[in-house]
Amino acid sequence: MLVTPETNRRNQRQAFVAAVVVALAAGFLGWLSPALWLLLGLSPCTYWWVRRRYLRRTSVMQQPFPDQWEQILHEHVAFFEALDDAGKARFRQLVQVFLDEVRITGIRTEADDTIRVLVAVSAVIPIFGFHDWEYHRLREVLIYPDAFDDAYQSRGGSNETILGMVGLHHLSGVMILSKPALLAGFVHQSGTHNVGVHEFAHLIEKETSEYGVPPEVPWMAVRQWVRYVARELAHPSRRGARLSDYAYTNEHEFFAVLAEYFFTSPESLKRRDPALYALLRDLFHQDTESLLPLAPRRRHGIGRNAPCPCGSGKKYKHCCLAKART
Repeated sequence: MLVTPETNRRNQRQAFVAAVVVALAAGFLGWLSPALWLLLGLSPCTYWWVRRRYLRRTSVMQQPFPDQWEQILHEHVAFFEALDDAGKARFRQLVQVFLDEVRITGIRTEADDTIRVLVAVSAVIPIFGFHDWEYHRLREVLIYPDAFDDAYQSRGGSNETILGMVGLHHLSGVMILSKPALLAGFVHQSGTHNVGVHEFAHLIEKETSEYGVPPEVPWMAVRQWVRYVARELAHPSRRGARLSDYAYTNEHEFFAVLAEYFFTSPESLKRRDPALYALLRDLFHQDTESLLPLAPRRRHGIGRNAPCPCGSGKKYKHCCLAKART
């Protein structure tokens, strides 16, 4: 997602080759009909068309990181706090590029800077170990005021139990997240639930099936993962890692739930199943168990009896915290 000297040079070569191909084609057609020599003007346009995204990203990466965004990262994101200075700088740039390219839209609720940054953080954390990979499918993230049903409706009914979803059919390229659940995933740091990370793990799985596995992931780890999942789902009663029941719905939920554990409670996951932790470490190309203990002790947080940050008027323990634990 970030523009590095290597990826920039590769893009320049691709743009040059595309421009030359267009020029040669225009020259051949111009030989057949002099009027078609005008097509040579498409060559520089082709060059800049291929370069446009890289040039925009370079510009975005050079912009100052907003102070308010920095404060949000320090107050809510333990993962960011644990990084060294170089890691923090790269994390900020990934957030900037994501927010420049993906719309965050509130549906009957406000998508303020905190929400926008936490959506970007949810996207960045699972792919932070990959250096030449991005979300190709995603165009927009919709923020709902609460849970919703499988028809994407949120009216406060008893059937609304979904906290996040990668859209299908007419909502292809769209992700939906419950605002209270998104906030709870970062406020309640000691839990194992993070709906943002969960849904972006789903998106990673979809992306890799279409565009291929990130270069940093060894094929042996992929093969081991496929075998592990097949074995676990065939015998769910064993449940070596003692995951939530929802993880055993299918192989896709199994991966997303384990991603939540890996990025929120890696010490617990490694203690339960060291081999599984090692496998996820290879898949995500990150060692969260070694990283997260480096995060400073949280100075900020919400008490169980404090008003919920979602604005519902309920106590935190009866609102977002309760939903995050279901």
